[in-house]
Amino acid sequence: MIATNRLHNLDLGTLRSFVTIAESGSMTRAASRLFMTQSAISMQIKRLETSLGLSVFDRSAQGMMTTSEGDQLLHFASQMLALNDEAMGRLTSPDYEGQIRLGVPCDVVYPHIPGILKDFSRDYPRVQIKFSTAATLTLLNEFKRRLHDVVLTTEKTPSPGGRVLSTQRLIWTGAEEGNAWKKRPLPLGFTRHCAFRSSVTQTLEQAGIDWVDLVISEDVAATEAMMAADFCVGAELESVRSSSRVAIDHNGQLPELPKQSIVLYGFDNPGNPIAEILLEYLQRAYG
Repeated sequence: MIATNRLHNLDLGTLRSFVTIAESGSMTRAASRLFMTQSAISMQIKRLETSLGLSVFDRSAQGMMTTSEGDQLLHFASQMLALNDEAMGRLTSPDYEGQIRLGVPCDVVYPHIPGILKDFSRDYPRVQIKFSTAATLTLLNEFKRRLHDVVLTTEKTPSPGGRVLSTQRLIWTGAEEGNAWKKRPLPLGFTRHCAFRSSVTQTLEQAGIDWVDLVISEDVAATEAMMAADFCVGAELESVRSSSRVAIDHNGQLPELPKQSIVLYGFDNPGNPIAEILLEYLQRAYG
């Protein structure tokens, strides 16, 4: 068979007819399943074979069987229809609309959260994400009060219901080419309830290094400004990168900091498909 007008796009309606014929073995049964006339479905298959320039069915008294080329098309057609049906289901199903409340500490917003939010919004445009940041302790308290559906935290030891996604060592950070880390007492810049502060101060005390708080604020921007100006130093997870801070090359003059875990909460809320999907996105990114 010679193609006279080869098409570049496969029609999903025609592919559905093709797959249904292949599954049922009969054009009559396929037409009945699809609520179409036999002449209409026959015309679809004729146009399909003409556009491809090959036969996709062997016709016999026993029924319609796919040719070797038809077998190849069946593989692709099944995948295309499954993806189409999934997309339509997500975009139109009431299960995939509404609001999901996500809480994340400022420490771990970057580098993953912007990409997660972008991908999730692309895949589930009818779902609104209410995003908030706060210290780990605040997020855990709010999560217990059901003010968030999903929460990410940074903790040494996860609380009940939390799942550890990643465990990393804390590193010292400060201004590029800064000297604040050489000062004694060591000037620290942490927000009031930062989850890293107690680990850092305990480590310094064990090492016999005096320290002083230079930031008394809940505002992360205040801490970042002080560190960028080389007034103080801080600590963050080794996977986090900031344009205003760099890892301090202290050559062992500062003690090694302990490890901290990124913990995910929200698994105790079965039956919420939106929350379950967001949990999967977060696990893939941070795991």
